[in-house]
Amino acid sequence: MKRFSTLIVLCAGLLSIACAAPNNPTSPLSNAPTAAPVLLFNIGMHIEPFGATVSQIVSRDSASGKAPQQGADFNNPQFFKRHVQDIQTIAALIEKHGGRMTVQTQSPFTTQAIQSRDPILADLEARGHEIALHFHEDAHLGKNANALAADTWCAVMKEEIALIRQAGAKQPIRFWSGGNLYPHLLQAAACAGLDVNSDWKNPQTQRTDPALIGIHPWRPAGGSNGSDVSQFAQHNPNGKIIYLPDGIFARNDFNSMRRADGTGGDEAYFEFLKQSLLQSLAAAESGKTNVFHITIHSGEFRGDPKNPFGVIDQFLTNVVDPLVRQGKVKWATFSQMADAYNASRQSTVDSRQTNLQSPISNLQSPISNCAGYMTFVVNTHDWAHVNASADTILRFIALYEKNNVRGDFYLTAPTVEAYVQQRPDVIARLKNSATTISYHIRPPYPAYIGFDQRLENLDDQTLEQTLREYETYRLDLATGHIDKSAPGGYTLLTQVFGRKPVVASPMSNDPRIRKTLLKIYAELGAQMQVVYHEEGTALDKPLVQANGLWVRPSDFSITRIRMENGRENFWWNLTGTPRASEFNPTTMLKTKLAQWNAPRAPFITALIHEDNLFGSGTGWGGIYFAEGGKGKPLAPPYNLDAPDTSKPRSQANQNAIWNAYEEMVAYASKNLCVVTSQDIVNLATQQAESN
Repeated sequence: MKRFSTLIVLCAGLLSIACAAPNNPTSPLSNAPTAAPVLLFNIGMHIEPFGATVSQIVSRDSASGKAPQQGADFNNPQFFKRHVQDIQTIAALIEKHGGRMTVQTQSPFTTQAIQSRDPILADLEARGHEIALHFHEDAHLGKNANALAADTWCAVMKEEIALIRQAGAKQPIRFWSGGNLYPHLLQAAACAGLDVNSDWKNPQTQRTDPALIGIHPWRPAGGSNGSDVSQFAQHNPNGKIIYLPDGIFARNDFNSMRRADGTGGDEAYFEFLKQSLLQSLAAAESGKTNVFHITIHSGEFRGDPKNPFGVIDQFLTNVVDPLVRQGKVKWATFSQMADAYNASRQSTVDSRQTNLQSPISNLQSPISNCAGYMTFVVNTHDWAHVNASADTILRFIALYEKNNVRGDFYLTAPTVEAYVQQRPDVIARLKNSATTISYHIRPPYPAYIGFDQRLENLDDQTLEQTLREYETYRLDLATGHIDKSAPGGYTLLTQVFGRKPVVASPMSNDPRIRKTLLKIYAELGAQMQVVYHEEGTALDKPLVQANGLWVRPSDFSITRIRMENGRENFWWNLTGTPRASEFNPTTMLKTKLAQWNAPRAPFITALIHEDNLFGSGTGWGGIYFAEGGKGKPLAPPYNLDAPDTSKPRSQANQNAIWNAYEEMVAYASKNLCVVTSQDIVNLATQQAESN
């Protein structure tokens, strides 16, 4: 194999990122043993603004309207006293289990405490509970709250904090919840002296955006208006506010579902919380701050008068207490969680920043000796076998980390939606690992090859509008239409992962549809496209742009095999056959490297689908294609209950494929520069800037 001391085209002027020695010993990925992860746990209490009136600061400065009227009223002494008794009962119950709450209050609960000289807040604080602010903007700022200036929000928040302190709290008020749809919320809160936030949900939909579901805190880069949380979900290391996610939940209405008829009552809701806690614990990582908390309201879950709040007591006794004794869970107030995050940031790179600007594990040293640039692409699309798909992704991530490299995961929106709903642990793992996230489409998306009849006769303007909607809203898998009640497409991945997928693959052979999609992808934030899957890169110009996006380079691939009869197959389908050693992927890689004779190192793609590891065929093949998934595309509506035409692999066959794949990853880690599409974009951008 021919080697070069410098790489023509690629390495000139790019030594800072481009050509590094493989297997860098200083990589942040390590196999050294670490302490078992701990999940910080808390119960937060919201005290609602029953009987509130709009602040005089607002009514004096503008005509923002009156606060919504509510039947309950803390200005009623009997109503106030009943809630005080409930709060005291719950506090004592939690103390019995070794815990302390973060009690979030506001006026008129605070003003009634002041007027009646009730020491409730001072008493709770003296017992170790944290006192914080719960801020209902409509109650204190009026119906046009989101139109007001940040200075006005700041002034009213300060006014509420002053009332909390006047009511008896002595410690600094650091945490608040509320105001989620105000774009300048972080600015206003910082102005008011607050630095910790949580409990984000859209009050209009009573749902939490999937991008904000997780267990690792971060510092939001900006605010949210409800429909766009991308800035809020993005980490800014210099941000003034620490956001504490609630934890990992299989549903994004986890805060409001307690009141839904279909939940099944308090016991069923706390069973859901138990499963969510266990899922969050399973996703916890050593060396990182892992958090989980639940929200209750004063007077909520009172239940049987003979055993008030028994469902909470039972949850703590049967679920939380054993985990605390085992050292897996630790009680912490919200400010204590934030302090733990601050303390860990000195030794741990924040996961969200890592996702955006992750160091290239084996491309850090400025040495020009790469024998090749290899990308491990995992096309992920089998939402019909969601658990098998999810388990496979977790195994891929662990395998890459074990070998000190990163993978490039191409995800479809329906698969991500299925993960969010059924396997949020995989979402958390993808978000908090150093993987690269990319995007592709599958049927019944109407741009996909063979499904584009509904787009063919649209004029250019209507075509762009239609495709833009498919990249914004949910794809209805039964009709192929869009469902505007939920996000979908490229937009969904951006929201869920808190960053923009690097590559977007149109999967269309219609030039007009493809060009339109590429325009949309570039505007949404994609940086690279797929023109050819496995080979096609020009020797003299490997890094080129088309339609505003870089083209993913690939000189050859360790994927497909042309057999003697002219038909094509894949190496994994030959694993376990008499010819397995002949088509072993590591052997194929070594052979092609030996045959490479060009004035630069090759770009190599190792492409595989997640369902190739556990089956033959795709779970949705029989839904969208005739003849058991092998024939022509079917017409909508599609039968989502159609028989599964895929065939599972034996455990022995699965193990053989995994072993062969890991052998290839290990070889590449030691002998090549393993890169993802983000690394290649960085390389191409720096080359373009230097020319």
